[in-house]
Amino acid sequence: MGINYFFFPPQPPKPKTVDETAKTEGTDKDKTVTPDPKAEIKKATTESPKLKPVKPEEEKKFSLKTDSFLVRFSSLGGRITEYYIKDHKEPDGSEFVIAKDPKFQIEFDGQTEKAVELTRGQGFDFNIIEDKDTIPFSAYNLVNFSSSYNAETKTVIFEAPSLDGKFTIQKKFQFFPSENYFKFHLTLKNRTAETIHISPTKSDVYFRSFGSLGPILKKKEDFNDRDNAHYFRYYYLDGSFKDHIDGTTTQGFFDNLLGSNEGKDTRYEIKKGSNDKVDFVGTGSRYFIGVIDPLDDKPAGVLLDNRKGNETGVLLVYDNWKLGPGEEVNLDYAAYVGVRELDGTAFRDSKLDPKINKDSVFAGLSESLDKSFNQGITTPLRNGIVWILKKIYLVIPNYGWAIVIFAILFKLAFYPLNKKQAESMKKMQELSPQIKLINEKYADDPKLKQEKTIELYKKNGTNPMAGCLPMLIQIPIFIALYTAFSDTVDLWNSPFLWIKDLSEPDTVFTTPKLAFIGALAINILPLIMVATQVVQSKMTTVSTDPNQKMMMYMMPVIMLYFFWSMPAGVTMYWTMQNILSIAQQIYTNKFVKTENKKPTPSGPAPANNASAVARPGFRNQNKKKK
Repeated sequence: MGINYFFFPPQPPKPKTVDETAKTEGTDKDKTVTPDPKAEIKKATTESPKLKPVKPEEEKKFSLKTDSFLVRFSSLGGRITEYYIKDHKEPDGSEFVIAKDPKFQIEFDGQTEKAVELTRGQGFDFNIIEDKDTIPFSAYNLVNFSSSYNAETKTVIFEAPSLDGKFTIQKKFQFFPSENYFKFHLTLKNRTAETIHISPTKSDVYFRSFGSLGPILKKKEDFNDRDNAHYFRYYYLDGSFKDHIDGTTTQGFFDNLLGSNEGKDTRYEIKKGSNDKVDFVGTGSRYFIGVIDPLDDKPAGVLLDNRKGNETGVLLVYDNWKLGPGEEVNLDYAAYVGVRELDGTAFRDSKLDPKINKDSVFAGLSESLDKSFNQGITTPLRNGIVWILKKIYLVIPNYGWAIVIFAILFKLAFYPLNKKQAESMKKMQELSPQIKLINEKYADDPKLKQEKTIELYKKNGTNPMAGCLPMLIQIPIFIALYTAFSDTVDLWNSPFLWIKDLSEPDTVFTTPKLAFIGALAINILPLIMVATQVVQSKMTTVSTDPNQKMMMYMMPVIMLYFFWSMPAGVTMYWTMQNILSIAQQIYTNKFVKTENKKPTPSGPAPANNASAVARPGFRNQNKKKK
């Protein structure tokens, strides 16, 4: 911020001429995305003379239910209008409870269901777009498709002529009772006696499936950086996975360096592949993902919306499509909507699993689909932690106690390392008086002071780094724990003691708005965590350097800042680790005897050295010699 302010101050806007104002007026209006889809459709209706408004009685609506999902369709746009994930049973017979909060109860086909909407009230389009300047909403969202529904096969079919009447569009959604996948089939057929281009401008054609995914659990204006990071879009192109936070540009620092984008329309960005092309694209939220995978004809690239506040998702880009007389193009897609967990993407019916049945309707499904979870390089560790938590939950059905038990099991698993760490701390404390004397004696000679200190460590068989090794080993595991406790849907709305939701900070009170800082949430767990951290620091700090001591006591304050807004599950785990470490150190200090390493024959005896260090008048004698 300081560099930008002092070295790159914002230039005052130059007054525009009338001509410049007229030229840029339309472009400026398009730079932010209107979040209200109804307003966008209303605007498109007034600006498209070809499309007549559809009367409410002409619109047909369909409802479809599977073991895990509730889906509503509309003939207006031939699209999914609402998509819910509901409470259901897992293949192993366990209950998957997603709608723990009463606010998630809905009425669906005359029945009360517990389900969470993932469509944000905006639906999923699954429509082509001929002009990128019309995104995020396709003009076909205003077309009333002819429609049919087969309840037995759970298949919905929509069909309509194109805007220019030259080709027919048919869309088929096929769902499966026990699966988290559904199949989408798109057919475009030339209905003229001449060769036609799908896009009137003879350019690329865009296909939009999923927009930004829900649920949105609080007002956008109350979002912090961590909340924003929970909503993202991604694509897998040319063997490389890329993801971007929703509502932000994909342009980086180097893209704008030295005016490389000057004169370009940076509102949209098209990336095309060279070899593997597009494998899959999708959007994600904190606990859920929506991903579409082209099974046969791979798209040429992806279209990214860079406008501020965009909720467009990632659009597929198809090269200039030409259809001869009566010719048609058929495209098959696999779509997954569900939790960001490996278990969710597993097929329940082996006949539909393309790894088992090569003739499955999902043949060609990407083997890299797990990358869309976007959970970092510690994902295997994270998945193992989640698996253990779920097993503990089967015995004790409360995730708060499950975290406590997991912390104890984790401590036991690393007991040999933790024991070595505790014994090392005890040895260091025993040597503390001698280290203090060495520091005082050689205060003016840092190099000699370091040599004498290392010599003392060697003679007593102590390694000050031994206490750090267990911590270094556990860092990747802690990162995995953070993702496990932060993004595991099972912890969402799970209470424990005074904690209402283990996936959120344990706020017990929010202050009125204060000057400069606004409203302040009062959280209990971070304060307990810091208190245990201070106690642990006092028990393990052996340095006599006042600067190092200050740093040791500053660390808990820094940790308080880090953990203040973290999920309660993460903070509780860390607090439990502190408490267990304190208990182990107390036990080691009281009951475990440490033995000093015997000196080598060529070295001085430790007893003589100790007596020399502790002899009265030792410091004065050295001063006289000096």
